[in-house]
Amino acid sequence: MEKNAYLMKRDKDGAHLHYSVRKALGNETRRMVHTHTPKPVYEQEDVTVLWNQAVHADKEVTVNRPAIIIKNEQEKTRILVDV
Repeated sequence: MEKNAYLMKRDKDGAHLHYSVRKALGNETRRMVHTHTPKPVYEQEDVTVLWNQAVHADKEVTVNRPAIIIKNEQEKTRILVDV
């Protein structure tokens, strides 16, 4: 599979997951998941959902851009989701 095709599939699958996360947070009401275009940053109260953002670490990491990062400040948790 060529690189562009891989990235397109990753983004499409990641967008479905992003839609599901936003729906679970109670913000997404549309029924048509295939039309969902993730925004780079979505914030709701103590939860931030990042789409395709780089992760900064103390050490150099070559693959540092998971599809979705979910930050929950109240619970002090971070969930990284990659497809």
